[in-house]
Amino acid sequence: GSSHRKTFQETVNFPDGVLDHYEPRGTVVGILVFIHGMSDLGREDPRVVHLAEAIASVGYRVLVPDFPSIRSLEVRPGQVSEVLARLELLSKNEALVPEKFFLMSVSFSTVFALQAACHPRLARRISGLCLIGGYFDVGTMLSFITQSNRSDPYANLILLWNYYRQFKPNSAEYQVVLGRCLSESISQDSPWDAERSLDQSDPIESQVYRMLTEPEQRNLFLERITRVFEEDWSEFQPNIDFPHGDVPVFLIHGRNDRIIPSGESKRAARHLAKSNNPVFLCVTRFLDHGNSSLRLSQYSEVVQLIRGFAWFFRF
Repeated sequence: GSSHRKTFQETVNFPDGVLDHYEPRGTVVGILVFIHGMSDLGREDPRVVHLAEAIASVGYRVLVPDFPSIRSLEVRPGQVSEVLARLELLSKNEALVPEKFFLMSVSFSTVFALQAACHPRLARRISGLCLIGGYFDVGTMLSFITQSNRSDPYANLILLWNYYRQFKPNSAEYQVVLGRCLSESISQDSPWDAERSLDQSDPIESQVYRMLTEPEQRNLFLERITRVFEEDWSEFQPNIDFPHGDVPVFLIHGRNDRIIPSGESKRAARHLAKSNNPVFLCVTRFLDHGNSSLRLSQYSEVVQLIRGFAWFFRF
């Protein structure tokens, strides 16, 4: 029963939205704020819940604010400032965050954690960053998502859907088709398949199919979306420039991540090491972008993961 659990959890309402608060049963040894990823379940995603419970069970207060724009898979100008404003408001809540806190984030949302740690008003409050499956360079990430046959179409669908909503004013039919494809790719257990999902006798669906599968069309979209990230979405290029000295950064990446490849965390680790920033990199088979199933053959990888967390939490 719940009386034997090591943690308790409650959902708290704030003027700027809700957050899930996980509290250890014993002494609080530190505070961790978690920025959830681009998933329609947001802070209620089972992966987020399990991770928050695990961290709370070893003594940390874990706070997971709800970010509606991230939950609804939006990428748009001003979003970084919105997330920063929520984190700043939370950091001023002395009852919940009386001291410095660790910041943890996943996937595309890692950019929000990085921008917070580099922000003059928040930087001093952050003890360390844990970035799981994040990206370091917009260009290499976009190239993988749009060009690689190994990449999960989910990420490409998010980009296409956001692109059409913001930059193609008369594209309602495309938005509907892309929105449907996104919903399917979220609800299916197996990878989403354009061939199976799109009716090529329909002109709109046929065009979406070509954008997702034909090299020429994929190249064209890469050019367009790269320009968007340079001009309209430039806030999403990670800026690693900590204003008050070094922030320890723990990077975890799934070896076979098909949304953001592990090379992104390796690049970030090299960049941080060059500037003598404390960094611990853990590339593991224990994690890909969607799940975390554990097999005994991965025992050594779990040990490395535990070592990484031990390193991270000693700051």
